[in-house]
Amino acid sequence: MYKLVLVFAMAFSLPAWAEPEWVRAEVRRLDVEKSRIVLKHERINSIGMDAMTMQFDVKKSISLAAFRAGDKVRFQVVVRSGELEVSALEKQQ
Repeated sequence: MYKLVLVFAMAFSLPAWAEPEWVRAEVRRLDVEKSRIVLKHERINSIGMDAMTMQFDVKKSISLAAFRAGDKVRFQVVVRSGELEVSALEKQQ
């Protein structure tokens, strides 16, 4: 019975793992050399985090050169090795 419940739980939670949600934010600070960004973001439901301003590591393949403090963005965040990492980042209009 336990295995059946586990299979159903994993099946219904799989979409949340497969594609992180897009979250709106404002860029507050950038550290291009260290691939870090400070974002004032909305609630991140997928990880249960309330809206706040905090620093994130950014995936190395994302160039921060096009972003400036004050830019409105949307981003996706994943947990890697116990740390939060921005895995996608786009400017918004």
